[in-house]
Amino acid sequence: MAETQDNNQNTSPSQQAETDLALIRSMMAAGRKRAGADGAHLVLWGALLMVTFFVQYASVIGRLPPLQTSLWVITLVIGWSASFYLGKRMPRAECENNIALIGYANAWLAVGITMALYFITASIFGQLDTRTVTVLSAGTFGSAFFVISHVLQVRPLRFAAAGWWLVMIYLVQVKSFGPEVLLVMGISCGPLILVPGLFLRRLASGKG
Repeated sequence: MAETQDNNQNTSPSQQAETDLALIRSMMAAGRKRAGADGAHLVLWGALLMVTFFVQYASVIGRLPPLQTSLWVITLVIGWSASFYLGKRMPRAECENNIALIGYANAWLAVGITMALYFITASIFGQLDTRTVTVLSAGTFGSAFFVISHVLQVRPLRFAAAGWWLVMIYLVQVKSFGPEVLLVMGISCGPLILVPGLFLRRLASGKG
């Protein structure tokens, strides 16, 4: 015990900093590998949102009955239920001890809470606005990808962040918020959510 204390006392601040940095990097590497398995969340939501936007588009142009509120309720219920199931499969101890996994999980949890709060509140008070919810979703998606690209040290995810911010700019400046916007959102969910999810899964398998 005394020997351990002597070793700690003999460790210089620079050596301790290097040790701490090495530990953080190892956590990021482990988190990147484990979070890759959780790319399943992105694959899930990417596919689910793509289908939802395309179905909503078909509803708006009259190919399907009006489905806006009920459609998104179904999407949220399926998405959150499946996400909860996927989350339960991850070892709790592994998550609690890894800052990369904590950052990854909480970035997307923040997105989910933000969108759910807006949708529920706006629906209750009759203030659900298509432009607002799409701009908000694009902005939060971009922010989440930006955060996890740094947390996991996966630079390609920054392209997804930039892509969603460009979509947000488009949504803000477009004058006529017509059905084509739903197509833009549906198409964007493919390369900007689904593909990053597949990329993370590939990274987890050691092929990336």
